[in-house]
Amino acid sequence: MVWTLAIIAVIVIIASVLSIVIKNFSHFESKPYLRDQGETAQVLVLCYSRNGNTEAMAKEIAKYHDADLKFIEAESYSRDFTGWYNAFIDASNETETIINPETIDMSSYDLIFLGSPIWLFRPAPPIWTFVRNNDFTNNKVILFNTFNSRFEQENIDEFGDLIVSKGGTLIDHIYIRRGRATPLQKDGNDVIMETMEILKQQWGNKVSDSSTQ
Repeated sequence: MVWTLAIIAVIVIIASVLSIVIKNFSHFESKPYLRDQGETAQVLVLCYSRNGNTEAMAKEIAKYHDADLKFIEAESYSRDFTGWYNAFIDASNETETIINPETIDMSSYDLIFLGSPIWLFRPAPPIWTFVRNNDFTNNKVILFNTFNSRFEQENIDEFGDLIVSKGGTLIDHIYIRRGRATPLQKDGNDVIMETMEILKQQWGNKVSDSSTQ
């Protein structure tokens, strides 16, 4: 009887670990975003996302503000163990990484949303690299993040100082805490729903002139 209970416990533990691993390495595929082809966009949403959750948040923000949407790629952070290891090492050492694109002309936008996951309590390395490579003169910036555990405010303040050094102003920080990597962790659909609520709370039920926020 004791051995039977021990075997069952081991099976439960293994199943839980496997579910966490699969969840960490899986990619959430959100619906494509296509901007209405009308007036020139006044808002730009820029996002780095490894597993698709921050990407889902970015698409909802872009849809709400009828914004241009662009993604930052970082090849070394592939969705496998090697990519996870590279991400962990770079986040630990606060190291910059190779990104694509390196620069974007943002001079025509009134408001920039910059998004990434939080790794080791700070925005992921690709978004730091992007800011250091680019000119944010006269741009208002809102940082958005998804994360499992938490962020440290001093890291957000440091990010805001970097934006200022590049000519811009960080005016807000919005975020979604998904919870620890367990079967109960919020998935991409949960992120979408929570993003919609954040947008309604910040700007109301209708698209507003974000440049005045």
